[in-house]
Amino acid sequence: MTDPLAQVPLFAGTGPARLAELAARGRSRTAEAGETLARHGEPATALIVLRTGTLTATRDTADGRRLRLGEFPAPCAVDKTAVLDGGGHTATWTAATRVQVLLIPATDLLTLLDDVPAARRHVLAHLAAQVRQGQDDLVRTHSANAVARIACWLLSTADGATRVLLPGAQQGLGEHLGLSRVTVNRALRALAADGLIEVEPGAVRLLAPELLAARAG
Repeated sequence: MTDPLAQVPLFAGTGPARLAELAARGRSRTAEAGETLARHGEPATALIVLRTGTLTATRDTADGRRLRLGEFPAPCAVDKTAVLDGGGHTATWTAATRVQVLLIPATDLLTLLDDVPAARRHVLAHLAAQVRQGQDDLVRTHSANAVARIACWLLSTADGATRVLLPGAQQGLGEHLGLSRVTVNRALRALAADGLIEVEPGAVRLLAPELLAARAG
C-alpha cells in the first residue's frame, strides 16, 4: 500500500523508510471546518502537511479587510516559506472542511531538504513560482480595473476548463482579489451581460474564453 505521505508532492522523491520516520516524528491532528490551525505571524515550528480536506489561507489588512490567499486541497504541504525563513506563518490557515493534518517539526523539513535532492528541487520550483505569481499579481493590481482582474483570474484558474468554482463564493473571490463583494458582483454581471460568462451559485461558467481573454487585456 502506498504511504499517504508519498502522495504529497514535496515527498514524492522520498524513500519509504524516510517517510515512515517523518510520520513517526510528526504529530497528527484533526480539525473541524472553521477551526484555525495557525495564525499569521505565529512562529512556524512545524510544517503543516494536509492529508485530507481543504485549508484556506487568509490575511487581514490594517484597515480591517480580509484577503483570501487561496484554498489548498489535500494532499499537500502548506506554508513551507514560513518554516524556511523562520519569519512566522505567512497567513492564517483555517479548515474549510474537516481536515486531517500531520505537523512535521521544522528541523525535520530542513534536514530533509539537505538530504533529498528531489524535495529540494520541489521547494525551489515552488518558491520560484510564488515569486513569478507575486509579480504578475502586482502588475494586474496596478494596471487593470476590476472587470479585467476578474476576467484574468477566471482564465488562469480555469486552465482550459469551462467551469470555475469561486473560493468562498463572491465574497471569497473579493477577499482573494482585494475587492469588495459588491464590486465583484458588478464585474461578474458586466461580463455576463456581454455574453462572456454565466454566473452560477458558487461558480462561473466560461462561455467565450477568447473574448474573455481580450477583456482581461
